[in-house]
This record gives sequence, C-alpha cells and structure tokens, in this order.
Amino acid sequence: MEQTMRRSLREVAGVLALAIGGRAVEPGTPSLTALTVAAQRAIGARCADPLLRNPDFLAEKFLGPDVRAVLAKRSPRISRELDMDYDDAVRSILARDNVFYALLVRTKYIDTELKKSLDDGAEQVVILGAGLDSRAYRFTRELRRATVFEVDFPPTQEFKKNCVRGFLGELPANVAFVPIDFSKQDLATVLAGAGCREDRKTFFIWEGVSMYIPQDAVDATLRFVATRSAPGSRIIFDYMLESSLKSPRVANGIQKSLIAIGEPWIFGFPGRRATEYVLDHGLQVIGDPAPDELAAKYLRASDGHISGRAGRMCLASRP
Repeated sequence: MEQTMRRSLREVAGVLALAIGGRAVEPGTPSLTALTVAAQRAIGARCADPLLRNPDFLAEKFLGPDVRAVLAKRSPRISRELDMDYDDAVRSILARDNVFYALLVRTKYIDTELKKSLDDGAEQVVILGAGLDSRAYRFTRELRRATVFEVDFPPTQEFKKNCVRGFLGELPANVAFVPIDFSKQDLATVLAGAGCREDRKTFFIWEGVSMYIPQDAVDATLRFVATRSAPGSRIIFDYMLESSLKSPRVANGIQKSLIAIGEPWIFGFPGRRATEYVLDHGLQVIGDPAPDELAAKYLRASDGHISGRAGRMCLASRP
C-alpha cells in the first residue's frame, strides 16, 4: 500500500510539472497558460469598481520585460491587451473566450477560504503547482503565524523567486519553496523534507491544475490530502465537468487554443458536480456551489448587475 501511494505521489509530482512548469515557453519561465492567466489577473486588478476588481494586485509584478517579450512572441493578443485601458482590454478578452470573470471568481473565492481557514487554525498552506500564485505575498499579515509551502517545477520556481526578490527585496522567511526532482522524489517525501508536518492543520490550494492532468493523478492528489494531512485540513480547487469538456462550446472554443499551445484540458469530473467523486476519495465536501451561486456572490457590480460567468469550485476537508 505504501509503495503504491508513493508511486501515485510521484505521478502527481510529474503531472504537476507538465501542467504548471514542465512546458516552459522559454527556458526558466512558467507555461504560456500560467503567463496569460497572470496577465488577465493583472488586467482585472485595474477595474475601477472595487466589487469587480481582481484582488491580485501583485500579478503585474510577475510580468516584467522578459515575460512581456515572451507574450509578444507567443501570445501577441494578450500582450496588446496589457497595454489597453481596462474596458477595451476586457472587451477584447471576452471576444475570444469567457474565462476572464471565471478567473476573477476563482481568485476571490480562494482568497476568502484561505483567510477563513487561517482564522480556523490552519498552520500551513501548501500550494500545489504554485506557478505565479501571489497569496504568500498579498496576505503577509494573515500568514504571519503560518508557513507557506510552494510546490513547483524547479526552473519555474527559480523564475518566481527572482521576481519576488525584485518587488520585495528578499524572500519571506515563512515561505518554503519546494522544488521537486520528479524522477527521484515523491510529494510526501519532498514536503516532509521542507518541514511540512502531517500532524498540523493545512490548507491546500490546487488552482488551475485538475483539468490538465489525468484521472489517476487527480485521484492520487485527493487521496493524499485524505490520508496524509491532519484532521480538519482543507483543499480548494477549481474543476471542469466531463460533460462540459465534451460540449461543442468548449471543444470549438477555448480548447482549440489550449491544444494549439500543447496544454489541453483532459480531465473532467463525472456527473453534475464534484461532490460525489470527492466523497468517494475520503474527503468531506464543505462547498461545491453552482456557477450561478458563485457569480451572484462574487460578480455583482456596485450597481447590482451581475457580470460574466463563473466556473466550478470545490472546497473539501479531511475528516
């Protein structure tokens, strides 16, 4: 059993490398998807309406001259949108896909649940496939008594560390960067070596990953949280439904763009929600709200109008 779990965790580490850092668009930079998502968060942070403003005010800090050069070459449209004013940029983004507001909901929902989990006594935050996640640097006050473990592909992590040094001057003492040698190490061993304790309540952030990896890796990640974390630990993640991935709207829309850059969505949860699947893997579901519920809560403008569509999110806990 232990040997099987270790093999599964090595598979999780490997697919995280592919989904987040393994397909670097240039040596030492994150994937094109990670960069374009950060660009959309940066644009969203410019919104004049505080209720619709993306709270990731540090996203722009990761988009320095080298990254902008990569975007200009590999994704010229988002590169141009970064130079537009907010309204023009959003219109341009929405003309090609509808994920802009889903990214806003994702950021706000995870931020909210992170703060709740810390208030409830979480002592550790583990970010699986940390990419350009900025929460360790945006929530310094809330995280002052917690340790953040950023797990990622080594070259992507070095890129990020250089960015953080650039805008903070130094790396925060409570952030542990956890690089993985995918051919030799598994997730549990690497986290333990970095000082992560299985007996301490932990908040796991698994953002923008589940739809890019195979089912066995999704299964292994959920079981890892269910069996290798302290009671009361939580995991939050966004996801796709299997039926959505098969729909003509997705297949003929954003999926075409993702296939073109070698980063397609490949896994969707069966059924109408993730709840039953997550329960079957030993976790309790705290929240699995419908997209309309998320939109009503997180996309309501100051004038009361609901803008855009939300994606799917799930919050679960270790019994």
